[in-house]
Amino acid sequence: MDKQRLEELFQIYLDKTATDAEKREFFELVREPGSAELLRMLSEKYPVAEDLLIPLPEDASHQILTAVLASEKPVTIQLPPGYAARKRWMPYAAAIFLVILTGASYLFLHRDKKALVAVAGSLVIKDALPGHNGAVLQLSNGRSIVLDTARNGRLLDGFTKSDGEITVENAAAEYATLSTPPGRQQQVTLSDGTKAWLNAGSSLRFPTRFSEPQRRVEITGEVYFEVAHQATRPFIVKAGKEEIKVLGTHFNVNAYTNEQMVKTTLLEGSVKINDQILLQPGEQCGNGIISKVDAEASVAWVHGYFQFEYADIRSVMRQLSRWYDVEIQYEGKITAELFGGEMQKNLKLSEVLELLSGTGIHYTLNGKLLTIRP
Repeated sequence: MDKQRLEELFQIYLDKTATDAEKREFFELVREPGSAELLRMLSEKYPVAEDLLIPLPEDASHQILTAVLASEKPVTIQLPPGYAARKRWMPYAAAIFLVILTGASYLFLHRDKKALVAVAGSLVIKDALPGHNGAVLQLSNGRSIVLDTARNGRLLDGFTKSDGEITVENAAAEYATLSTPPGRQQQVTLSDGTKAWLNAGSSLRFPTRFSEPQRRVEITGEVYFEVAHQATRPFIVKAGKEEIKVLGTHFNVNAYTNEQMVKTTLLEGSVKINDQILLQPGEQCGNGIISKVDAEASVAWVHGYFQFEYADIRSVMRQLSRWYDVEIQYEGKITAELFGGEMQKNLKLSEVLELLSGTGIHYTLNGKLLTIRP
């Protein structure tokens, strides 16, 4: 194993500058013999930001990973001194999160799963598969098309599909609505060159041609925008009671009706909310309050990841519910633990639940119904 390269990639990961190719290389090195002990030593050598959640325990990383996957008996993790004084993240999974982000992510993708799995008081009767690209496109004249099964090429006049992405160009002037049901997400390029990504359970209403002085669209759910710059025509997004105005910028809007508030997160440029609040890159606005955030974390879903930051169990489950198209019900007292970290969205639901079960929650998964209990 190339220990020097693993150390280099470890530092890049801590700096949050690793490219997708570097992350894949990191995953491969972690799988090699001898990596667990080296990762433990590196975690002690380099300062680790709290939000990366990788304080490794005394045991070797792969031994803990094996215990998580097998879940044959509870595993006690001794956290570093002073850790309890910090904000509470998931106490079990936090201690092994580096492994989850690297080796475990890869291993889960290649593990064979049985249809019926009983793990530490939890039960999987029928698994739920991850979502995928797909949406319904509906025009104001009543025409509609299901994009999941549509072939690449011309869909309707002015609409084409290529590698799962939709492009609007030279369409007749009317309004269209792109809707993603639970378990689907979709990318679209609008007629002005603006790109939009719709998360599961979202919609985007837009003119097929932007002929007005202002480019106006309306959303529900969660949508990430990369707006094409036009100095004389601002781009305005209506989300619930809020209007977000931009000229050309990258930002994410989370406006699900079952979330507590509309959250606008800015990655590049600047946006103005309700003509009053001006956001700068790295800021998020919710209920009129501006806060500094990891803006890249807000769009982890675009790149194929769940990103949890100080999230309670109900918030985590709402994300899983939308992506896996399942109904969540709760029995008994619900854990007050807060969750943090990143997991791949292409895992089966049972694989995600196995990781979360280290916090002490138990569950029964039967297809479209997921029951959470202490």
